Amino acid sequence: MLKLAKPSAEYKNSFIEAVKEFEVRGEDFYLHEKKPSDDFNEVLQKIRRYEKGINLPADRVPQTELWLVDGKKFIGWVKIRHKLNENLLLQGGHIGYIIRSSERKKGYGTKILELTLPVAKKLGIDNILITCNDNNLGSAKIIEKNGGVLEDKVINDEKELKRRYWIKNK
Repeated sequence: MLKLAKPSAEYKNSFIEAVKEFEVRGEDFYLHEKKPSDDFNEVLQKIRRYEKGINLPADRVPQTELWLVDGKKFIGWVKIRHKLNENLLLQGGHIGYIIRSSERKKGYGTKILELTLPVAKKLGIDNILITCNDNNLGSAKIIEKNGGVLEDKVINDEKELKRRYWIKNK
């Protein structure tokens, strides 16, 4: 059964398999500065600390991380940032998500965002900013399917063009 779940040891093996998929493809996968195969419990503890705003790096804000799972299979993760700083307002927004390489183009991106909106609402986020690279048409379609309205396009620090969408969270 497809659902959003709190990160836990229950999904460790599948999560580590997904991380290996990202590494093989050369994709930069944010792992809380630790390889989960080295110390998975530390990864989980860091996720919990970040949610509470404890020991955050200066450029970070409190965030809730949830995993999209089907049974015990890790499909992807979503991070809901509780507030925006200057950088997140330009790029990143309130919600960031990724689907493991082997599960892309199967509708999971649309589903993870759909399932995340009510969670963001419970966190008090009524107007949600989501960004994506201008050339990432798949992400743009996912955001638009979930009610995203394009506000503008901006150039970030890396000189990439980013689309900035807003979703009115009902």
